[in-house]
Amino acid sequence: MDPNQKKVMPDIAQTEKSSFLSRLEWVGMEKVALPLTLKEGWQVPAEADIFVNLAQEEAKGIHMSRLYLALQSGLEQKQISATLIQQLLKSFVESQKGLADSSRLVLRWNELHKRKALLSEYAGWKNYPVEVVAECRQDKVQINLKFSIFYSSACPCSAALARQLYQQSFAKEFCEDNISFQKVFNWLGATTVATPHSQRSRADIQMLLKPGAESLSFLQYIDSLEKNLMTPVQTAVKREDEQEFARLNGENSMFVEDALRAMKKALNSFHTLESFQIKTHHFESLHAHDAVGSIHSK
Repeated sequence: MDPNQKKVMPDIAQTEKSSFLSRLEWVGMEKVALPLTLKEGWQVPAEADIFVNLAQEEAKGIHMSRLYLALQSGLEQKQISATLIQQLLKSFVESQKGLADSSRLVLRWNELHKRKALLSEYAGWKNYPVEVVAECRQDKVQINLKFSIFYSSACPCSAALARQLYQQSFAKEFCEDNISFQKVFNWLGATTVATPHSQRSRADIQMLLKPGAESLSFLQYIDSLEKNLMTPVQTAVKREDEQEFARLNGENSMFVEDALRAMKKALNSFHTLESFQIKTHHFESLHAHDAVGSIHSK
């Protein structure tokens, strides 16, 4: 045998045939570790799920290694964008040499954004797990963005019931006609009659980008949602920040329904979105169950 002759290795996926004929919707790999470039000089650890369909019903299997290498070479040192996603999906199909005609890519990573305190000079980091889900079927690409945000939701019903208890207590304490300002002022500062309940809440958002939308920046959507809700959870806080947070909760008490409408209003302003859906969970402090709701863009 000529030592310079290239060794031919068996390719079972290419040469053998399946005994049961059937197309397969998705075949590939999940949780592939890789670095992802969000912008110049900013890389984050990420995970990828990569799939193609098996369009040839008699084929034994796809070429897994080619799929992996297409992902690795396609992402290396390149800033993530809608155009790059489309290129990757196309390269996945091309890597299979006729075995596939559709592809799917899921990218997951955590975005850390520094958030200023409400009043004090302090700031802290908030973590936002995000996900890009992209599919290419018959040369049509769809890109979805998924993420979650946390916020505080003070119950309007509980607030009203607490106010009623304050009214009753006030009437009992100050039954005379002539009430001194100082006495009332002191009573308000020293008396806790009732505390309205509130809870940490989570909204899960999924958005379909319009064709031609290029940016995969999550922060613009997160900022708009938190601004409309008014009570996003905080990072570093001093007493003045905690007091301001209490004020914001008092001024912006909300049911699940209120939160959903506020978030829909925020996302309606983005012309880059084809559609969106929001599901929110208020993790009740009064009940052992959660209050849940959902809303769509249409």
